Amino acid sequence: MDPRPLTPRERDVLTALLSADFPGAANLRRQAADARVVGVCGCGCPSIDFHTGGGLGMTVRVNAAVTDSYDGLFLYTFEQADQELLGGIEWLSGTDTDPAELPHPSTLTIEPA
Repeated sequence: MDPRPLTPRERDVLTALLSADFPGAANLRRQAADARVVGVCGCGCPSIDFHTGGGLGMTVRVNAAVTDSYDGLFLYTFEQADQELLGGIEWLSGTDTDPAELPHPSTLTIEPA
């Protein structure tokens, strides 16, 4: 897929997730200003990727639970050339159906991982 700008909801959720205090958050907040979606999940859930290609591992930095549901999401990063990069937002469904977009940030309980 061609890189695209984040939707307003994706931008709001990314901003909310990065409001958590954790080591390296300031660097990731700077990266978020220029973040673009380069991939989405093939199953139709609202998971998005900010980078593709090589990198070392995946580190979950922030978890978020959706109020009054079994759903959630997490923000992950990976390392490339000794730099931590925003990886994406991964949706976790507690039901058989997925929403068309990420939930509103006001419905999220956010915690550093």
